[in-house]
Amino acid sequence: MNEQIKERWHEATNELINKLENKGIDFSKLNAIELFGRDGTWQTKKFAEKVKDIEIWEINPKWENKLKENIPNAVVKIRDSISMLKTEGELPKFDLIIIDNPMNVFGNTQKDSDVYCEHFEVLENFHKLCQNDVLIVFNVNRKPFDYMKNPSWVKRRNEFYKTTNTNDMKIEYLLDFYQNKFYELGFTTIFRINVIRVFFQEYDMTHYFAYKLKKN
Repeated sequence: MNEQIKERWHEATNELINKLENKGIDFSKLNAIELFGRDGTWQTKKFAEKVKDIEIWEINPKWENKLKENIPNAVVKIRDSISMLKTEGELPKFDLIIIDNPMNVFGNTQKDSDVYCEHFEVLENFHKLCQNDVLIVFNVNRKPFDYMKNPSWVKRRNEFYKTTNTNDMKIEYLLDFYQNKFYELGFTTIFRINVIRVFFQEYDMTHYFAYKLKKN
């Protein structure tokens, strides 16, 4: 781990959950899905302890047993979350969508159509998974480190955010950007919350963003 990176996922997840409960979110009534489960020991476990039930998707089968061990009440499915969202027409519906998305580009680097970036492809298709009233939680990187060493990542972010200063983005810009993005996708924002998840060189780098949405 880079010593200049200070993760606070434990504190950040608790802070996020508290803020959402203060907004009136009753997690005990929510059916949730996590699209990037890994072994479930990060935020997924915390949300799983709060919600009515949870389904977890994870692409790598090596995490399946750990997921089932760490979150025994979860329905675990080993699958490519983004591919499923892009290709499937009928999927189950959820009240809470959690996207613990990786940073940078990832996927099958041998095939351009299967190279993904952050949560970008998920957002284009998340409507296939959500109820008309939905809470969505995802990671946003406002100030990536080692960024210019990854030109494909820079290109994808510039295209998605429709700006060329994606190396240092303002939180208010991002909050408004996603609110407008969700509106374009057919959803009105009821409220929005952000919580710092990772610091790098004393700068807030990665944030949790949470949006309570209602389908138009």
